Amino acid sequence: MLRLVVAAVAAVVLLAGCGGKRDPGRTPAGLAQVRFLYELYNGQLDAAYGTLHPAYQHIVTRRRFVACTRATALGGLDSIDVLDVYDDPVEVPGTGRVPAKAVRIRLTSSSGGSTTFVNHEVEVGSRWRWVLNAAAAKAYEAGRCP
Repeated sequence: MLRLVVAAVAAVVLLAGCGGKRDPGRTPAGLAQVRFLYELYNGQLDAAYGTLHPAYQHIVTRRRFVACTRATALGGLDSIDVLDVYDDPVEVPGTGRVPAKAVRIRLTSSSGGSTTFVNHEVEVGSRWRWVLNAAAAKAYEAGRCP
């Protein structure tokens, strides 16, 4: 009986230590960002473009997005880790400031290097759509690749 009580207490302490915090990689915005990055790094550029926010699809055509991304020569990808997801409104062209989720990501290359950055996802209808950062949007608007 004592063993059962000790096991039950240990389980409660273990679960309490987790704090019930949700895995950011399992949130809708986190999952959308992982899918986008997977498509981007695996050459599925039409699919990646398809999940770009519609306002940004007016800034960059599919053809230019694909050409610019191919010219970037993204390296091999070993892992995508979602480190955090939090509320962070963004400016969307033609719409103004809208609610968004910032997704902090760590990418690890197949050569072992890693980089950490933040991308944003906006819910459009029932789907999450990624948005261009300001520098990329400005480059595309000027007819250049970012």
